[in-house]
Parts: sequence; C-alpha cells; structure tokens
Amino acid sequence: MGNSYGLKGKGIDLSERPPKRKRDVVPTPAPIETPLVPAENAPSSSGWHSNKYPVHDLNPTCNSNNPNLTIIFFHGIAFGTNDEWKETWTTRPTNDREESICWPEKWLPEDLNNNVRILSLSYDSNIVGSVHNDVTEIGKNLVQSLIANSSYQSLWDGPVALIAYSFGGLVLKSLVVEVYKHVYQRPKNGLDDNIHKCCKTFLNNFKGVIFYGVPHSGGHQNLSKYLNWQCQQINTFNKYSTQPGFSRNLEPFNQQMEYLSKEFKNAIHEDLNIYEFGEGLPLDENWGILVPYVSAIQLSNNNQYKVEDANHLTICKPPNKDHPSYYLLLKCLKMCMEKNILLPTLPCHEVALIDKAKDINILLQKESIVGLVGMGGIGKTTLCKKFYHLFHNQYDKSSFLEDVNSKDNINDVIKQLLHDLCHKRLCKDENVNNEDLDKIKQCMISKKVLVVVDNVGKVENLTSLPILIDKATMNRASKSKVLVNCRNWQSLKSHVSEDGKVVMKFLEEKQARELFMFHALGGGTFRRHFIEKMCQFAYVVPNQLKGISQP
Repeated sequence: MGNSYGLKGKGIDLSERPPKRKRDVVPTPAPIETPLVPAENAPSSSGWHSNKYPVHDLNPTCNSNNPNLTIIFFHGIAFGTNDEWKETWTTRPTNDREESICWPEKWLPEDLNNNVRILSLSYDSNIVGSVHNDVTEIGKNLVQSLIANSSYQSLWDGPVALIAYSFGGLVLKSLVVEVYKHVYQRPKNGLDDNIHKCCKTFLNNFKGVIFYGVPHSGGHQNLSKYLNWQCQQINTFNKYSTQPGFSRNLEPFNQQMEYLSKEFKNAIHEDLNIYEFGEGLPLDENWGILVPYVSAIQLSNNNQYKVEDANHLTICKPPNKDHPSYYLLLKCLKMCMEKNILLPTLPCHEVALIDKAKDINILLQKESIVGLVGMGGIGKTTLCKKFYHLFHNQYDKSSFLEDVNSKDNINDVIKQLLHDLCHKRLCKDENVNNEDLDKIKQCMISKKVLVVVDNVGKVENLTSLPILIDKATMNRASKSKVLVNCRNWQSLKSHVSEDGKVVMKFLEEKQARELFMFHALGGGTFRRHFIEKMCQFAYVVPNQLKGISQP
C-alpha cells in the first residue's frame, strides 16, 4: 500500500525489535465519581474486580460540557490484575533508564489542543473469571451505564472515537451493536425514550474507530494456547479456584468473534474512519504471531497497517511520539474532529451548481454578506447547500441554519449557531442570554467564520440573528462571511448591499431537460439516452411534415 509515513508494504518499517516492556510507574488518575452499573446488576466477578464499571478520566482539565472530541479506550484481557485500563496504554521504553508513561494521558491532550475528553473503561476481562468472554452482556451493560447515563450524555453531542486493543475490540463491537439495536430494532416507548435518544445521538456522532491486534475472526491456535497457558499460570501461582477460563469457553468465544464482526459491519455507517493495526513480530519462538494479520485487518479498506517492530503485547505501546503508529492514530483522531461539522444533504443529481457556487464565493471575497433571492422552488436552498459543501472547510468555524422560517422560535436557531460556532449546547428549556450573544460576536470577530442562513423568511428573523445585530462585525474587511437566501429582496435590503445581491435564475433548456429526465426515469443512463432521442425525434418529425397535406 503506497503511503508517505515510512511504511514498508502494508507494515511500518522499523528495524529494531523493542525490548521487553517495564511495568509502568504512572500515577493512577481518579475515576469519574459516577457508579456505572449498580452492584445488583453487575456481572459476577472472580474476586479481583469491583462490581462496578469505573470510567477513568485521563484528561480532567478538559471542559466536560464542550469537548471537541470524546475518545474512549477499551483494554484487553486482564492477566490477574485490575489496572489493565491503564497498563494496556503505556509506552514501551527503548532503554533501561526510561520509564513507561500512560500515553493517552500525557500525549493526546497536548497534541489535540487539550479540549478532548479522554476516557478509559474498566470492565471484567479477567482471564480466569466466569463471565470474561460474555462480551454481549458487557455491551448491554455499557449502553445503560455509559451511553444513557445522565452524567455522560453531553459527551455524545460532539464527535466520538473508540480505540480498542485485542479483547477490547470485541467489547467495542458489542457496545456499538447494542446501540444500533436500540435505535433501529427495539421499540421506542415509555422509559426507553431516553435510551433511544442517547443511542441515536451517539451513533450519529460516532466518527472513528482504531483497532490494535483485534481478532476479527476465531480459530487462532497460537492465541488459544497462549491464553490457556496464562490461565494455568494464574491458577497455579495465585491459588484461584480452578476454573479453566478460556480453555473451557473457547468455542463460544470464537463464535462471538464471528457474530460480532458481522453485526458490527451492519451497524456502522459508510464514512466511518476505521484504522487497523496488526502485529509484525511473534511473541517469541514458542508462541509465534498470536493474531494473524489477515484476522486483524478485516474491516477497513485502505487504513490497514502491520506494525513491524511490535508483537501482540506491544502493538498499542508506541515508544515515542515519532513512531508511525502514533502519527497515524493522530491523523485518524484529527479527521474525526473535522467531521464534527454536519453537512446538509444534497440532492442525488445536481445541475449547474458548481459554477454558481463558485460565483457566490468570488462575490463573498468582496462583500461580507451576500443575499440570494428568487421565487420559491427555483433552487436557492440547493445552491446554498452546494456552496456550503464546497467552501465550509476554508473557514475556521461554520454553521448552516436550515429553513429558518419554518422554526417555531428564532431562539432555537440562535442555539444552533451558538453550538456550531462556540461548541456550547443549551438545554431545551434554556434561553440564549447576552453572554451567549457576546460569545457569538467575539467568534465572528476573532475567527474566520462562514454562516449560511437558509430561507430566512420574515424581516424579524433576520434582525434577531446576532450575526447581523452588530454591523461593525460584518464590514467589508471582515474575514467572516454570511450567505442568506430569501424569496423577497425587501427582507434583505436593510442588511445586504446592492452589490451583494444575487438573483437566482431559471435553468437553461438543456439543463432543465437533464434534470427532468433524471427524475422522470430514475437516473437510468440507457433510458435517459433513449428518451432524449425520442424527444429529438418528436421535435424533428412534425417539422418535416409541414406543407404536406393529409389525404
């Protein structure tokens, strides 16, 4: 696979094999003080684990009500310890003097501009536990205790990225599958309304997932032998009750791998960013590769990488920030943050929109506000949507206020503007105050902002919008720009100059015929050509019959 990240073939080309990792010596961040699963509803444990699913906050300095991105880490199998939520995500030292650090806690806030919420889940994955391989049950509990928990609901309003290692990938899939079932397969009624709403918001804002050494299919002999050996070691040296663990339940565990992979593919949307990393080194000469590369890269099309200098235990432990795997991780997370912008839906077939959108963009370089006017149904909204798709990424912030005139309350429109520009979300019963208006104004002044106001309707709607209240913020020298569309020029003329007026014209005959044929014939290419020929024939033949009398 061609790339520019120092990758060799489909793998990361690093020559030195990493040394054996040291036990990390990092302070333990305090878990968020919210019990996730009531004790009576929690899965039974094997004695080492709490009866709760704590959520550990790795970036407590983040503004929890307004994160640019929420990142959730899913750890792997616990070999007799209860801190895998942290130990999984430590660096691997390159020499004896280095100490391991928890890299999501130390690196990500700095590299992602701090305003990211970073959570690490802790759940029962003890290899000798009685329920460790029932990932479906864990997924169901996480929906109730995390997604629908009132303490975390504000986190799902922005983009969400999930990162999983090994067994944690199955827990991640189980969570997403259960969320999908709540939205599309289970009835929304009574007490389930809130769960349905939270799951839908989470699914809509689920932007990316990163898998490290996750077995997407079962039947791996080396992994099975290694897990069975670990079970025996723990039971022998720690004197646990002689539960065979994975050795007893390996078959259903493998079946869950296959089931979850199939269900997960059905639950995710097409534009989800998926990055997959496979191990490049054997664990040692006895165990070999635990999760084969072909099993670790089954979900993504283009973002598949083999970490040549890592085995199954070190694949998610970059030695430093310069490691290619960490660079690719940052790339995926930054793409998830960029996808926070919700783009309006475009029609399935466009005619002559790109050139018109480019003309509006040229005009906005001269004018701070452009008003698009024309009769209803002529295509003003479609043109505004196309313009927003093409040029929103040229601005620091952007907002598309769709069909303003249909809203019951202009306050709801201002709330959306406040959320899009300032990342502040108000509750349904809250009203915008002067402080909120000042935040919008300051954002318009200090940053390069694009706001598209669709179908503004009445003059009162326009004058109530804070982007136009203070004309000093919208002078010709302003970097921020506003595009407004309306049927009546009289509603715009007090805010838009004559130079900023654009009259929407009818389509030309050829363009109108193309649009008509597409919708009339369902977009079929052959039928379009056929009907076009028929139209031409119907036009030519009557003209040839002129002057010929009927018998």
